[in-house]
Amino acid sequence: MLPFSILILFAQERLGLNGTGYGLLLAFSALGGLLGSFLASRLRTRLGYRWTIVSSLLLGALTLGGLALTTNPIVAAVLLALYILHAVVWNICSLSLRQRLVPDDLLGRVGGGARVLGLLGLAAGSALGGILGVIDLAIPVAVGAVVFVVCCLVAAITLPRGLTPDAQTAR
Repeated sequence: MLPFSILILFAQERLGLNGTGYGLLLAFSALGGLLGSFLASRLRTRLGYRWTIVSSLLLGALTLGGLALTTNPIVAAVLLALYILHAVVWNICSLSLRQRLVPDDLLGRVGGGARVLGLLGLAAGSALGGILGVIDLAIPVAVGAVVFVVCCLVAAITLPRGLTPDAQTAR
């Protein structure tokens, strides 16, 4: 959430949008989520879990990098839609993979732990985004892109190879 804590200021000051423009920006970005929900299963079937997750994280990095550089509201809307698409695809695949790999009796604890870590990351990222946004509103977006590059590399290294929707799981 590093860049999204300052998104309304980014839209006003960097993109020149008013309240209506900001609402349209958010509405258009939601279309990416809708498209991502339709594409996730197909991508996972074609690429497997590992490369779908890695690719979605790379898309997240690229879209935030582009967003940090643009001042064009139409380009920003497309980039945000692609960002939300990445988030939905990543979420569907990572949750599905967790459910496949974690034994049933540990699913609640592992899911709860993941939720706590995710919420802590959201809070810390939002605070850091606000602090960095004081310097320049593009900085939190650019730092978010760097964080996604790191996550992409970690996923590429740590996710097991050969994880397909049909593969046997650890259960």
